[in-house]
Order: sequence, then C-alpha cells, then structure tokens
Amino acid sequence: MSNLEEICDDVGPRLTGSAQLRAAQQWAVQRLASYGAANAHLEGYDMGRPWLRGIARARLLNASGMQLDVVQKAWTSGTAGVVKGDVAVLDVKTWDDFKTASAALKGKIVLLESVPKATPEQRKNLPRYLAESRKTIDDARFAGVLFVSTKSNSLQEMWGGPNSLFDRNAGIISSEHANVLKRLLARGRAPRVAMELGGRFGAKPITAYNVVADFPGTDPSGEMVVLGAHLDSWDLGSGATDNGAGVVTMMEIVRALRAQNLQPKRTLRVVLFSGEEQGLLGSKAYVAAHADELSKIQAVLVQDSGAGRITGFLDMKQEAWYASLQGALAPTKPLGAIDIVYGLAGGSDFEPFAAKGIPTFPPIQDLRDYRTHTQHSQADSIDHIVEADLKQATQVMAVLAWGLLNSERLPRAAP
Repeated sequence: MSNLEEICDDVGPRLTGSAQLRAAQQWAVQRLASYGAANAHLEGYDMGRPWLRGIARARLLNASGMQLDVVQKAWTSGTAGVVKGDVAVLDVKTWDDFKTASAALKGKIVLLESVPKATPEQRKNLPRYLAESRKTIDDARFAGVLFVSTKSNSLQEMWGGPNSLFDRNAGIISSEHANVLKRLLARGRAPRVAMELGGRFGAKPITAYNVVADFPGTDPSGEMVVLGAHLDSWDLGSGATDNGAGVVTMMEIVRALRAQNLQPKRTLRVVLFSGEEQGLLGSKAYVAAHADELSKIQAVLVQDSGAGRITGFLDMKQEAWYASLQGALAPTKPLGAIDIVYGLAGGSDFEPFAAKGIPTFPPIQDLRDYRTHTQHSQADSIDHIVEADLKQATQVMAVLAWGLLNSERLPRAAP
C-alpha cells in the first residue's frame, strides 16, 4: 500500500508522454532494483506527439445558463477559442446514416449518442477505414461534438489516442448534464452552448518508455514468465485501480521472491507498460522490439482489472493449457475458490502476446465499483482500494507465477 501511495499521491496521474509518468518510471526502476531485480531499465519507443491537457469549460447560453460539466477528450485538438452552437443529438449506426443525418447539422454542437463501428469487412483494411471515416467527419463541419460519460453520479470518464476518429473540438459531458440538454430538446427548447477546450499536442514527437526488469532463473536457456501491468493512467484521477494496483502487485512479487531467497527455474521478467490507455502502444512496441525472444516466453500474466480479489483465470479457450494452469493454482486453495474459465479476453497488454500464440491467463477479479465508478474517472483513487483484496490478488498472482516459472513447458496456441 505504501508503494501505491507513492505512485498515486506523490506522483499522481501518469498520462503517457507526461513528466509525471517519467517520474513514476524512474521511481519504479529504482524500487525494482532495490527488491533484487536485475538490469532494471527503461526501453523507449516512438509514440508521436504527446498530448497536453488544458482548460475545458462549457455553458448554456439560454435556458438556465448553467455551467456544464465537460472535459476534453484526450488526443484531440482544442477549439482555438470559444465555439458556439445549437445542440443537436446524433444517434446513428452506419456511416451512410451519419452522412445523411449530418447534412442538417453543420455548425451545431452535436451530442453523440452513438458512433458507427467498423464492419468485419472494414476491419480488414483499418488505415483505409480510418481515413474514410475522418473525411466523413470533417465534411460534416460540426462546431463541436460532445460524447456522453457512461458513468452515473456525475462522474466523468476519459479515453482517446492517436487513432481517435473525432480528433478536434471533442468534449465528454457528464450523463446528468447530457440529460439536461436532451430534456430541453424534447420540449422544443433548442439549447445553445458555448464551449472552450484548451488541450493541445506537443510540438515534436517524443520517445515513450516501458520499464523492464528481470529476476534471473537458473535455466541457461533464457526461458521466462512475463508479469505485466501498465504504469500509465488517465489524468482525471490518480490511477489507483487502473492500473496502480497491478503495478504494485508485480513489484511485490519480485520483493517476495527475494525476501524468501527463492530461485526459480525460469527468469521472471516484469514489464510495466506505458501507452496502454492509448491503444496498447507500449506492449505492441515491446513485442516488436523483442521478437527474437518471444519463443522463450512460457506465459504472460497481466493484471489490469481493478484491485478486487481474484476469483478465476481465463484459459483463452486453450484446453491444452488447462492441466498446467490447474496445477500451478493448486496452492491457492487457502485464498478462496479460484476457477479456470473457458473463455477469451482482450483489451489490455496481454493482447499483443496472445496474438502471437503465447500463453496468457487474464485474471477474473471482483470488480466492486471498478467499471461503474473508478475506471478512467476522477474517482480512481486509493480510497477505492481494499487492502485485503489487493493482498489476496497479489498472493494468487505470485503463486501462479511461481508455478509457471517451474512447471513443464506450455504448448503454443495458433496465432
């Protein structure tokens, strides 16, 4: 918990490309080295221009004149001053529908109820899809767009990355204030809004970093188990549950191995990724940079589902891994029932490894208020961490890691 306090309270939010993340990375390198890790270091990758948050404000120009709770969507250009427009709601499922509906919305501030998704055919050529979609958005010539937070209780949330479709004049409004605008529209009182968003991109591309450190094993073959978590966070809160909890879990496993003078067969490698929140940038860069080592990876364990108790693991629908997973988890019985679930997962830093057929076992955790409240919101703070749950999750991950470090070699899945 003291490590988590240092990450969240001393450093604070850790947006990829920010000075705060660099400070957290330097801290992590030093702390891992003090725990007995070898060759703790930073590995760089090109991430393009960083994004810097600025002011964000909006208010009704008619009706009550109230201030609206808005934040700028990350990795978007600001408004270059105040933009004003009547509010309209857009709820479409396809880009053809978007083109038809947007013809009457030029110059308006559009409340986006939904955004068209790429079809399976369009996903075969994502660069072309993104280019065509951005042109469709630019041709619409909205004054601005407002996404709606999916959280209640006036909580905001954040998302965005280099591939954002709506990449300028884009805000996120709380669900309660979005409802104010929709009620006015329903009663025929067209709301008019003034909005100013001051976030911007840095002038030059920069290098982003992952933290990498090893706890050496005895096997000269160089086989390893990779423990991962992402050290970056969104910047509305302090990133305790997403993903400070995962970071301190992986660091604690290294400390415990050293404290108990344990020496595994395989090397334990800890990777604290950056850029996860912008589209798994750090883990994709790691997989590309370490292509010659991927064959030596026994398994990848990434913890990124909050700070709740672990209740199970997904086997990624690979029955050939079941027996080894069951054997490695056998010593966790005193920590509660841990299920092995036949299922798939995605959306975190294990995904680029799984795409190569490397065994990955995403943990299933008690979500508590993770999805509904803390994830990506201003409520993501240590106040929502239950220490006993975090300890249990760490113990389960440590036992599984130890088993995989010393068990028989796992077969690969099809890429």
